[in-house]
Formats: sequence, C-alpha cells, structure tokens
Amino acid sequence: MKQFLSLLTALIFLSPIIGEDVEEKPYNENRERYSSSTVGLLKLLELEMQFIENLKNYTDLLSAKANTLQDLIDSVDRGTERTLAEREKYVSNPLNAFGLMRRTHQDWPKWHHYINTTVGRVELQALDDILGKAPDSQDMKEALIGMNRIERTYALEAKDLAKGRLLDKQYDIQLSIRDCLSLGQHKFQEGDYFRASMWYRMAIKHQPEPNAEELNTILGDPLKDLKLNYAKATIIHGLSTGNLSLSIQNVLNITEATIQKASPADLEAFIAELLNQTDDDMSREMSAFEPAPTPYEIGCRGLFPKRTKLVCRYNFTTTPFLRLAPLKMEEVNHDPYIVMYHEVLSDREIEEMKRRSGQMSNGWADQKEANSTKIRDIVCRHTWWREQSAIKERVNRRISDMTNFDFPPQEDLQVANYGLGTHFKPHYDYTSDGYETPDVLTLGDRLGSIIFYASDVPQGGATVFPRSRVSIFPRKGSSVFWYNLYDDGRIDTRSQHSVCPVIVGDRWTLTKWLHIVPQMFVMPCKPRKNEKSP
Repeated sequence: MKQFLSLLTALIFLSPIIGEDVEEKPYNENRERYSSSTVGLLKLLELEMQFIENLKNYTDLLSAKANTLQDLIDSVDRGTERTLAEREKYVSNPLNAFGLMRRTHQDWPKWHHYINTTVGRVELQALDDILGKAPDSQDMKEALIGMNRIERTYALEAKDLAKGRLLDKQYDIQLSIRDCLSLGQHKFQEGDYFRASMWYRMAIKHQPEPNAEELNTILGDPLKDLKLNYAKATIIHGLSTGNLSLSIQNVLNITEATIQKASPADLEAFIAELLNQTDDDMSREMSAFEPAPTPYEIGCRGLFPKRTKLVCRYNFTTTPFLRLAPLKMEEVNHDPYIVMYHEVLSDREIEEMKRRSGQMSNGWADQKEANSTKIRDIVCRHTWWREQSAIKERVNRRISDMTNFDFPPQEDLQVANYGLGTHFKPHYDYTSDGYETPDVLTLGDRLGSIIFYASDVPQGGATVFPRSRVSIFPRKGSSVFWYNLYDDGRIDTRSQHSVCPVIVGDRWTLTKWLHIVPQMFVMPCKPRKNEKSP
C-alpha cells in the first residue's frame, strides 16, 4: 500500500484534458428552454406541481384499491383454522362449504379482473403528457453550464454551494447527493478535474438519502463508482498541474494504469487520505491553481475601483418638458459618458411590459449563432414589445427626454428575462465581429443604448463595462444610458459591455437602441477627442 500511495503522491507532483465526448444534437427550436429565463423556470415549477398533484391522485386511487383488497383479505382470512382438524370442522358445516364454493366460483374471477384492472388511467395519461414536456438533455446541459458559469464567475466553491451558501448569504437550501454528483460529472466531462473532484467529494460526504435502498432501485445508486471517479479526477488534476509537458493521452494512460494496478484496499486507503483533508485545505489548493480573474469577472464581483468626482442631480435641461418634471440623474462615468436615471419606470409600466411579453423566445449570444447546428450560448429569453400602447409611447417619450434623441414614440422596445446562470458575454452594440445591427442600412449604426431595470436583483446580474472598469447593478425602476459611437460616427470600443449571470433574483430589462441617422439634426458632429485609456 505504501508503494501505491508513494506512486500517487509522485503523480500529484509530476495536465486539463478534454473529457469524454458527448454527442451534441442541433437545437430543436420547438422545445421549451426552461433554463433560459425565470419565466421558463416558473413554467417548469408549475409543471412539477402538476406532476406531484397527479401523482397524489394516482397514489390515492392505489391506496383505495389496496384498502379494498385488504377488506377482502380480512373477510375471508382463515387465520383461526390453523390445524387440519379445525379446517375439517370448518368445511364440514354446509353453510361454510357453500360460501367457499360460491366465493371461489363467482367472486374469484371478478377479484382477479379487479386486480388486473389498471387504476388511475387518466392520471397515468396525465403523467405521460407532463413527462413529454420535461426538460430535454440540451436544456439540462444549459442548466449545468449556467451553474458552472455562476461558480466560476463569482469564484464560488462546491463546499459552500452544496450547503446553500452563495457569496456572503446562507440560504435554507442544500443540494442533494444526486445534484452534487451531476455537477461533478459535468465538470469531469468538461475537463475541469479539480472542481469535479470537489463536487465528488461533496457527494461522498453527503448524508445518506432517506429510504436510500428503495430510491437507488428506482433512480440508480449515486455512490456506484463515485469514489473511483473521485480518485481519477484528483490524479488527473495532479498530473495536469504538476507536469505541463505531459500530453492529454499520456495523462489518461498514466491515470488508468495507476488505477488498474492498485488493489481495492490501496484505493480505499488513498481515498480515505484525500477525505481526511479539510475542505479549507482543498480550498487553498484550488486558489493556488486558479487563474487571475478577467476584467469581466472582476466587474461581476463588484471589485472595480470606485469612481470619484461623480454627482447626482436633477436633469431639467435636456428637453423643455424636464423643466416641469426633472429626472433624477446619477453620473456613473465621465469618459466614456455613462449615466443612470432613477425612478423612471413605474410598477404599473413594469406590469404592462410583462403582460405583453407572453410569447418570449431564446436570445442568442450573437446572430450568426442563431442558425448554427451546434449547442449555442443562450443569453436570455426575450421578445419585442410591438403592440401599440399608451404606456409604451410614454416610455419612449421618456427616453427622448433622457437622451434628447429623435425617434417615433411608437418604436419597438425589447423585453428580456434572464435565467439559470445565463449571461451576455462582452460585446458591442454597434456592427462588429461579423454581426450587423438591424436597420443599419436605413437608420445607421447604434449611436446609444439605454437599459431599464424592471426588477431588483439581490445577487449578481450586473451590467459591466470591462474596458471602462464600470459595474452597474440592477435597481428596479432605474435605467442606464451610454454612447456606442463618437460624435463623428466612429465606434467607441470602450462601450464594450456584458451582463453577468444572476446568482439570486429575477432580472427583467427593457432595452432601446438609438440609431445615428435620425439624430443628424439633433446631435451636431463635433471634433473627435483623443480616446483615453480606461
């Protein structure tokens, strides 16, 4: 055993590799994508409630049938006639003998038919229908990707997530042993072996499930090969970080050879040694190999340096109307210019927006992915508010008051709702990277953008400008406005922005893009100033 432990220790100090290939099928656009938005997740929760309600009805019918059969057993059970003499005495009485003949001739076939008759056909059919609407493998994969995105973006750890701790807040929720196993398997397949090992570790240390034996018969045993996979993930991580010259295939070959040569007792001893390490020790090891956070991740965590010399004031100068009803404006950044307006979207307007957003579809990270056959990066669920509405016109006029831009008040607005770990990677709102903004040929490129926050988000969900090092966290009823182009129409790369994954909360937004051509008489072209580095 010592020789084996020494070998494993050597391996740990001796690269990630691509995990097991999973066949990816093209998206079926007719399928519900529950994970892409809170709206979808609410539908899924409602579906589970229907499933449980039908299951209750079905078990009630089964219970009634079992009670009926128990009444039969109680009525004819010959528990008192235990000896042969007692049984002879029983059948010697003609009343008993006739009752026995009649029951076995007339009643038995009817009881047999009753036993073989399926109860709860309606409920079973309903369960079949509900099962047909359950998330498919692609939706499940999106949920796993979303959880991974939350974990990595905010530097969260399996030991905290498994116990319901998200950043600095403890929730009365714990992941099940099967939840931990599923997350570990996904990490392993994606080549993130250290995080896979941490999730396997949480699954191994998890309290046994109630009625585990019965559950395992139905759902499968989550502990099967779990410790072996924990050992494999740990060894592969050690090889990956200890000797970068090893190829992927060499890492796999050495790991498999080591596992094959080890006896069951040796493996158990190795795994026991790993489990004896504290979770804090494992966290320190993780931080030692964690890459430095990107500007996007720093912004999502709210760690950008605080800006100074910024003020909050009433804006009553952009349009004549604001002299009567000035807007609360907060300077977020001077160069590039980014401002927030507060209390500019009422609860009534938000409810109207949601009411008119029934038919929402998946939004993709970029348009060229929308027609791709690969698994695509879902941003959120969104729709266009196209119906004519006095409230929509009022919101559009308010945008004109904030920006002094000229556009018809009947123009469409985009409504978006984010889901489980969904995000929008750093991007530009103007034409770039092969993406052509809609109406660019007639209206020109997107001069400015404005986002209304239609909900508070307790944790996560910030709008981040990585190049400008600015983070804006959603505040219900507020909006953020910025320019994508300079006055002369050339692009401002500092306008690159992204949406961080929501940790906890329901992120609703209302977005308007403002094109440059209609503003030619509103916004005169000024000499371009030199772009400053963020």
